[in-house]
Amino acid sequence: MDYEKVISKKFPTCNVEVIKPDVFEIDDLVEYITDDIVVYNPHAVMVYRHMIRFLVNIGERGKIYYLDGFSDEELEVVHAGLLKFTWHRDAKINLFKNADPDKDVLGL
Repeated sequence: MDYEKVISKKFPTCNVEVIKPDVFEIDDLVEYITDDIVVYNPHAVMVYRHMIRFLVNIGERGKIYYLDGFSDEELEVVHAGLLKFTWHRDAKINLFKNADPDKDVLGL
C-alpha cells in the first residue's frame, strides 16, 4: 500500500514521510524525528503507535511520519526517545501506543 499517497490525501497540509526499518538505526531515527520537532515547533505530537503527527498552528505545514514495518520493541524505543526529548519543551506528547492508525486515523 502506498501510505504516503493515502496520508497525503487525508492530510493535505502535512508533509508525509514513510520510513522503513532499514533506513536508520533506531537511535538515529529518534534523533531524526526530534530534529524535526525543533524545525516544525509543533504545539503537540500525536503518536498513534507507528504513526507520528506534529500538530502545528493553522496555516503552517505539519509533519507526519509513518513507521512502516517496525517491531513493537523498536516502536517502544522511539516512543521513549520522543517522551524523553519533549520532557522540558513546549511540545507535548500524546501517546496512544495501542492505537491502530490504519483503522482509527486513516480509516483503512
